[in-house]
Amino acid sequence: MIRRLIVLTTAGAAALAGLAGCAVATTSTPAAQPAKAHPAAWTTAAATPAKPSSGAPALTNTGTAWPKVIGSMIAYGQWLEANPNPALATTITEPGCASANALIGSLQSLVDQGAYMKTSAPVLSSVSGPVSSTPAVAGSQVTVDIQASRPAEQVLDRKTATKTVVLSDQAQLPPTALKITLILGTDKKWRFCGVADVLNDPDGEVITTLL
Repeated sequence: MIRRLIVLTTAGAAALAGLAGCAVATTSTPAAQPAKAHPAAWTTAAATPAKPSSGAPALTNTGTAWPKVIGSMIAYGQWLEANPNPALATTITEPGCASANALIGSLQSLVDQGAYMKTSAPVLSSVSGPVSSTPAVAGSQVTVDIQASRPAEQVLDRKTATKTVVLSDQAQLPPTALKITLILGTDKKWRFCGVADVLNDPDGEVITTLL
């Protein structure tokens, strides 16, 4: 009996010694971090065209009376620059053409600045285009040559009602030979597709210089 107790005691001591030599593995859970606050997104209101200061001039862009057609389209274009609204550019320009892209860009720039053009009417000393007894069909393209000049113009701030604030100047157009490409729409109306300075920039687009 005494011998068995000793054996049991010895076995118990060995077990305790084994437990004492074992390290207890523990895992720590990091404290939850508060969610980062995201800054509010900045939004900028798009500039919108101002109400026109006058009614648009009558537009006569049908037929082949080229002096009347070109003169009417230029007058409408100048009204647009005095009352800029990019959405109306395709009234006198063919969508996708260089003239449309240039005029839309110019009008949008004026809207973004809160500005308008104080225009000066061009003088057309000559206008010549094709003469045909056969009515043109939609998609027809013609070239009209003109000689034009225009006094200097100014870009004015629309936001200052009490005084005139000049934002920039547009130089005068000296007598210049221009080649105008027109396209006939499905509505039987001519629209600018390209306006080139024959001598100085035959491959460029100068509709905004003309206007």
